[in-house]
Amino acid sequence: MGSQGQDFDYSQRAQWLRAVVLGGMEGLVLTTLLMMGAEKVAQRTGADKNKAMLITGSVGLIAGAMRMAIIELVSVYTQVDTIAFQAERHMKVGRGGQQTWVIPSATEVAMASSLAYLLWGAAPLVAGVFVNDVHVRFSIAMIATSLSMVVLGMIGAALGKAPIPRSCARVLVGGLIAVSVMWGKIKILGFILLKI
Repeated sequence: MGSQGQDFDYSQRAQWLRAVVLGGMEGLVLTTLLMMGAEKVAQRTGADKNKAMLITGSVGLIAGAMRMAIIELVSVYTQVDTIAFQAERHMKVGRGGQQTWVIPSATEVAMASSLAYLLWGAAPLVAGVFVNDVHVRFSIAMIATSLSMVVLGMIGAALGKAPIPRSCARVLVGGLIAVSVMWGKIKILGFILLKI
């Protein structure tokens, strides 16, 4: 059993694990930002805040999941083409026998990323959508997002047999920086547009 674990080729698993972490991170970051944006829309239009949050978040989740699937398909097929042509070049010069080529499945990677986006992106939405107070909602959404990032890091590390603390820290810090950068960009753009 131990020797089987040592001999297992994790490079195939790494292909869709990368997609899961990427999709999950994107879902968490963008859904959190959508929730913040929906609050502003509701204030300006007089719409019910909870309904605006639920509709905006749900539409954002579906559109984001589709976007992630398309991005992954294009990205992985580019990788597959590169690997295939590299293998062909090696065969032409007689070096193909000693090379092992890991060809990822574009469909599997796209599905993994898309599902991860949907599942992880739903966490802040479900946690904060029925809270009326904007400050409490923001706090709950950020706590849910942060905890989800830690869990995502744990799952990715456990499935990839990588160090769990390092993975959790990387996903959490990277995710919070991404949220901060995106939120800062929105604030700066809003300030510029008000001045124009």
